[in-house]
Amino acid sequence: MACKNKMVVGALALGLGTLANAQNMTFDTPVTTGNTQAAGTWYTDRYNPAGFTSPVNFLGDNRLKESISAADGETGRPGGFSSSFYNYQGRKYDLFANTTSLSVDMYVPTDWTTNGLRGGSLWGTGVDNLNATAAFPIIEFASEGGTGRFRGWDNNTGWVDMGLPTGFAANQFYNMKIDLVGSNFVYTVGDLSMTSSAFGSTSISNAMLQGHNNHDGVNYDIYWDNLQAVPEPTTMAVMGLGVLALARRRKKS
Repeated sequence: MACKNKMVVGALALGLGTLANAQNMTFDTPVTTGNTQAAGTWYTDRYNPAGFTSPVNFLGDNRLKESISAADGETGRPGGFSSSFYNYQGRKYDLFANTTSLSVDMYVPTDWTTNGLRGGSLWGTGVDNLNATAAFPIIEFASEGGTGRFRGWDNNTGWVDMGLPTGFAANQFYNMKIDLVGSNFVYTVGDLSMTSSAFGSTSISNAMLQGHNNHDGVNYDIYWDNLQAVPEPTTMAVMGLGVLALARRRKKS
């Protein structure tokens, strides 16, 4: 029995140790920003948003506030940045090695549902076992065409509308999640789900929080919270807890 208990404790310790490696950002402290890649820094992806600040109190809690400015539309940007490529404006953060699950909470206001614009996007970079870029998992809220809905990026065909989760109501936070499961990325919002080929990706190397500008320029804010990135071995934590619970039940019986 003592030997079995040691095995249980060992499995549990391994699992909890892996949980400690997860990256959890509640944005209760200031984020570090920069224009070049650096550890612990939210650095430029495509084009800097007008604002990227935490902590900002919103609805009674600390959040990350990302601001998109009309001055940064296609017609207002400096030469060399005038193409629509730079309409996506955000920052990127490097994740721990072997990250296979990425999620964040994003606030969806009423005007996003009807204004015909794109709102906020969670991006990742899928890399293969040689750390070469293989695919881009993306999930976002958009109202292009006048109908607000979540959608995911299919690395074969482009955008795929996911719709709205059951019970959707504006002016709430929604958790957008990307999981690397086998050979696919799985995008999830509430009871919505879709898959996209991961094209050989073995992990997600970074997280990108993006807003979207347009030709003439728009003004709006995006509120983010609770970004979490989890390395693949975290499953050991669940196994460890399960084994411990089973051992306790056997002991009682």
